[in-house]
Amino acid sequence: MFTAHKRDADTSLSSTRPSRRSTRIATLAVAVVAVGLLSACSTTSSASEGSAASSTLSAEQTQVLDSGYSASSINTPTTTGPAAVTGKSVWVISCGESFQGCAIMSAAFDNAAAKLGWKTNLIDSKADPTNYSAAINQAIAAKADGIALFAGDCPGIKTSLQSAQAANIPVVQFSSVDCDDPGFGSEAPLFAASLNIDGSNKLADYYQALGTARADYTAALMGGSGKVIALQETSQRSQSYITAGFTNEMAKACPNCVVVPVTFTFAQLPTAANQVWSSAMLKNPDAKALEFNLDSLMPLGLQTDIQTTGFKGQIIGGEGTNLDSIRSGAQTTATVVPYEMFSWGLADTLNRLFAGESAASLPTEGGGWQLVDKTHNLPASGPWQNPVDYQSIYEKIWSGQSK
Repeated sequence: MFTAHKRDADTSLSSTRPSRRSTRIATLAVAVVAVGLLSACSTTSSASEGSAASSTLSAEQTQVLDSGYSASSINTPTTTGPAAVTGKSVWVISCGESFQGCAIMSAAFDNAAAKLGWKTNLIDSKADPTNYSAAINQAIAAKADGIALFAGDCPGIKTSLQSAQAANIPVVQFSSVDCDDPGFGSEAPLFAASLNIDGSNKLADYYQALGTARADYTAALMGGSGKVIALQETSQRSQSYITAGFTNEMAKACPNCVVVPVTFTFAQLPTAANQVWSSAMLKNPDAKALEFNLDSLMPLGLQTDIQTTGFKGQIIGGEGTNLDSIRSGAQTTATVVPYEMFSWGLADTLNRLFAGESAASLPTEGGGWQLVDKTHNLPASGPWQNPVDYQSIYEKIWSGQSK
């Protein structure tokens, strides 16, 4: 039910990111303070106009958006650590190569692994817990040195994680939620380590803050009033945390807004989910905005649904994996999650375990997000450009040049 692709180390890869060091700031705190004044009504440009920053925005709304546009909204990783522990065999379990974000994460991890001198074996889980479990079990049988896993929540793969523990094979993760989550009964954690983002290895902290910030941006873009259709994926715990942050903050930041929740699951993609989305847009033609966490939904049918239903509101997108939609005017904004940096950070996390560091003492691997629209942070072509030169940071660490 899944395919494996072997990848060998390629040390010829070099960084193409601009060298520009960001300053860590409390971006969300600034946004929350500013958005408290968003009760004033105004209008913004439509998705077809392509610009999120309208001259009709209030000063407070502009301040909220500017905090998201700022380069300092992306935080730098740690700059010290152990040199590369080379010669390792690492299995990489993707959350689904048909999803743009998942493909970006697995490819970035693979690039980082090449710099570390590791051989990797990519498994496409296709967002199916059964495939995650099978991949972990195959990695154990193959005597892998480590496993990197993306967006596979602990309960669905619990037995396989326990088997990896018994075999002393560390499984590290990003975009997954461990079994110690309150929603999972607060059981013992089973991942060897989870990515530390801005000082926390609890994904809930990052994703709730991300959802909160996205609500602040949405409230500003809507001018403090109106109806927003919110597409909410419910099968993955991480998505639920973004939704919780968004919903709770919208009630505070935009009391004159109406949020219309539209739920779906990854298992419904593409056909059933498309019907759900289209139905919501047809039932709410007066909505000023449509928002969603995952830009991967656009090429999976959402963009077609928007066009065929004639939806005219702003399209407030997710993690920034499909910037061509913004360039074409089909989407208004994206709140970019620095997936590549986090994947390199996950590789650094696994390398630290190989070097003998304790999972409890792992440092931050960076953090934050950045708001993008047609006139802010959007390159003329290609993917988003991280203002932090994280690749150089990690390459210096892994080459043994850091203290």
